[in-house]
Amino acid sequence: MASTSISTLDIRDSCVIAEPVLVDPFVAGSANLFPKMPSGITDGSWELWEFEAFSNDGDTAVGVSLYRDVRGLDQDGFHAELNAIWPDGSKWGETLYFAKSIITAEGSVYSHEGRVDGVWKSRNGPDAHEGETTRTISFTISPDLSSAIVRFFVPGFVSGTMTLHSILSLTNNQKTSLPATEEAALLYPSVYYTFPMGPETATVDLTFTVRADSEGERKLYIGAENDGHGGMVRGWSPHAWPQFMTEAYYTVAHIGPYMLQLIRIVGSAAASHKPFAVARLYRDHNLVCAANSVLDDTAAEGPAVEDTVRVKKILPESNEQATGLAGAFRDKNVGYIIEFSSTQRQCHWQFEGRHKRAWWSEPTSAPGPDGTGKSGWVEAFVGGSPGEKFNGTGVGGQLQIPVH
Repeated sequence: MASTSISTLDIRDSCVIAEPVLVDPFVAGSANLFPKMPSGITDGSWELWEFEAFSNDGDTAVGVSLYRDVRGLDQDGFHAELNAIWPDGSKWGETLYFAKSIITAEGSVYSHEGRVDGVWKSRNGPDAHEGETTRTISFTISPDLSSAIVRFFVPGFVSGTMTLHSILSLTNNQKTSLPATEEAALLYPSVYYTFPMGPETATVDLTFTVRADSEGERKLYIGAENDGHGGMVRGWSPHAWPQFMTEAYYTVAHIGPYMLQLIRIVGSAAASHKPFAVARLYRDHNLVCAANSVLDDTAAEGPAVEDTVRVKKILPESNEQATGLAGAFRDKNVGYIIEFSSTQRQCHWQFEGRHKRAWWSEPTSAPGPDGTGKSGWVEAFVGGSPGEKFNGTGVGGQLQIPVH
């Protein structure tokens, strides 16, 4: 009989501990969905479970990021970032706070190959506000990683479900989405970032409370008729983001027969501002490039011995007709060029992503011409291997923090 492990963190119950925090080991060939810091967190540590869905045309999208960290400590809760966008350009975005984070997993102590359930929930009982209904965002991930269901019950904000189905489970390729080595899961030393489910289809049925002139509700629906796509992220580190990076870009996209998922950061001064990345490229649901090595214009070119990725910003030019959108902060790029190279396959792919629709925006510094921030986008992509020109769409987010 499979054992069951439970990790419960209560924001009021001494879960924030002094360093060093014990981090459970990475398990090769596993999704590593159970918390790596199951008993407590520090001021800098964090764990992330992220889910997103978007329609094939990019007109509708929703994403939720569930964190275990201290950023919501002054709000008496662990935070969840939830954002949505509709075809008419309307947007909804909130940071929600939950007193408890509980994750249950089946399987052995470290592998947890069974079903994983997580719930971020508000306090109930004598400490809850009088008459308040328990609010929750929860997820269930199947043992074979074939599906993830995210359920929202936050009265006054959002209710409904998001369901992701891994296409790899239908082709018996599911294990290809899991890092075979610890190095394949590392974004930076002691910083892990993985995409356990690979290419996914998505269905969404959510109802949001909209506070405009009068309070009302708005449905967000992604179904078979608008060909929903999805992405899932699992990340963790004992180190705070500003310790190892100054900027980041994340995207998940479907372009013709391709699906790509990538996070790329620019390291802090301690890392000589070098780029780091975890990037995966699938064609026809087969993994064709798994890159953790980054090429940049400052590095000496030489024969590649492993899969690589190169990420370049597209800057606006006055003679361009379709420049894409720029963010509201110092970084005025209008998109990115992402180049994958596979040594084993002797193949090269290039994709150009332009910021098509502004989604969310938030400063990370004081305002001004040199101000920094984070921006979310619906992305329009084009590309493929040499001679190919497939069109597609995705969602992306970029972050820049002040450098002191």
